[in-house]
Amino acid sequence: MAEAGRHLRLAPRSIRGLTLAVAAATAIVTAALGGLTYHVVHEEIERQIDHRIKIETRALIEYERAHGFDALLTAIRIREETGTQEMRSIPDGNGADSGHTLGYMVFDAAGARRGGELDATQPPLGWSEFVHFARPDGSRGIAQAVNSPLPDGGRLVVAVDRLIVDQMDARLFRLFGGAFGALLLFNVGATLAFGRLIRRRFEQMGSTAASIMAGDMTQRMRIGRDDSELDELATVLNAMLDRIAALVTNLRDVSSGLAHDLRTPLARMRASLDRAERIATTPEQVRELESATSELDALLNLFAGILAVAEVDARGIRNRFKVVDLAAAIDEIVEVHRAAFDDRGIALNLHVAPSEVMGDKALLQRAVGNLLDNVLVHGGRATAVSVIVGADDKEHWIEVADNGIGIPPEEGKRIFERLVRLDQSRSKPGHGLGLSMVMAIAEAHGGRVMARPSPTGLAIRIHLPSMHTG
Repeated sequence: MAEAGRHLRLAPRSIRGLTLAVAAATAIVTAALGGLTYHVVHEEIERQIDHRIKIETRALIEYERAHGFDALLTAIRIREETGTQEMRSIPDGNGADSGHTLGYMVFDAAGARRGGELDATQPPLGWSEFVHFARPDGSRGIAQAVNSPLPDGGRLVVAVDRLIVDQMDARLFRLFGGAFGALLLFNVGATLAFGRLIRRRFEQMGSTAASIMAGDMTQRMRIGRDDSELDELATVLNAMLDRIAALVTNLRDVSSGLAHDLRTPLARMRASLDRAERIATTPEQVRELESATSELDALLNLFAGILAVAEVDARGIRNRFKVVDLAAAIDEIVEVHRAAFDDRGIALNLHVAPSEVMGDKALLQRAVGNLLDNVLVHGGRATAVSVIVGADDKEHWIEVADNGIGIPPEEGKRIFERLVRLDQSRSKPGHGLGLSMVMAIAEAHGGRVMARPSPTGLAIRIHLPSMHTG
């Protein structure tokens, strides 16, 4: 299993990696084919040289057997003087010249050299692939040669200069190098272009998915005109998104309708409790009616919160977005809450930088108000709270940080879920909708909210996009 895991990790895990892997595989296959072609051609040239040497050697031995040793010397001298590789009186077996430069050495039975102008040391009997010799112009060369015994006991050496092999190897190398380079560039370019196309489609899908996760359920995957596999995938995903959007809309409608429908009878019930409280005759009746009224008010507030979150989630609020002076808006909401913090002995500090965002001022103030209320209710031993408004080229942010009891690090995301309360005893006021509203407002503005919990406090930051980046 471990070995299989190592093999899996070697496989490409990205479009870029797959593209490079395909380009590398193409280069290896092309190089292998080129090397095989080179080897085959090289061996074929050497085979032809060997064949020419065999034919020439056989022809000369037969000539010597028919006409004698001296006649062989004369025939070789004539060949060398005329500079041809063929004597009309000596058949070469093919009736044509091979075109290779031949060299000869003839030794008699006593081992004395008697003919041939090949300037080399006598090679061993049989075939020799590399025989060093000197050319007529003084340059050094290497020849293939065969040393054959003559009928009278002498030796005949027939050699072919390997220069043609080296020249052909060089030509093949240049030809293959150029073709390989051009093919490699084409393959790499085509593979990279293909990978870029696929990556662009996936990036488009990822961007659309990010918009959908941010709450814009109207977004859909782009479908091209070529009916490719990615278009088929986009079609399936769009069908799935249509189904999810329908289910979410139905759920939102049911939740909103239920809250609306229940709020009216609950409001009537509260009015009835008020009337009953006014006509109550005993202190016990008054206390019971006041308790029931308080519980009913909490329930009405819960429904109001659910409806408010649903309204923000619907994204209809974007139609009323306009430029908001973020620093001034946050300053206003902080001043509204300052008295409550002063009564609790908690220092409330504000640090703002000039910034403007596209959004809804009331909702942004409500988000910060919810964060400040959260500190008052759940801040515990907090003695100081800082509200910071900052900005850079890409985004703006609002941070509310306290030095209270904090929350466990693993609860950093859970606190933004609806109806989630970390106070299991439910002894503190609230319904677990305050931070959910903060997240809904941030996402409705195209931003996000993050918590940085620690044992010495909690910091919650709302990130909002700059007007220049969307």
